[in-house]
Amino acid sequence: MGVGVGLQVAGAVAGLYSAKMQADAYKAEKAAAEENAKMASIEASQQEVERMRMLRAQLASLKTLNSAQGVALGTSGSTSALIDNEVKLANEDIASIKLMGASNRRKYELSAKSSAAGAKATMVSAVAGTATAAYKIKQGTSSTG
Repeated sequence: MGVGVGLQVAGAVAGLYSAKMQADAYKAEKAAAEENAKMASIEASQQEVERMRMLRAQLASLKTLNSAQGVALGTSGSTSALIDNEVKLANEDIASIKLMGASNRRKYELSAKSSAAGAKATMVSAVAGTATAAYKIKQGTSSTG
């Protein structure tokens, strides 16, 4: 085996090793994106719980205020309107929180899929390049031409 062939083999092996490292990096990106997707779901759930807690506090405050003023609960039209409005606003906020959480989760899921595809493409390309180099070595031609 001549020096040129030895260099071709070394180049092919180095190419495979480089591709493996790149594929590992893509796999790490995939894992990070999957973790971020889970965190986006958790964060949205926590925001939803917090908004519901705020609603309960607002409703309790309205009811306490009415009681302090001597108004029987459920008898004041303006208080009922305020309560209905607070509930409506909270439901709208929660719908937005859920939508944004789902959107963020989906973004990270797509990123994970893209990274997985990148890892596969890197390895397929490296294997194809190595196979081409091996064929050229067998034929006794240059790996560059």
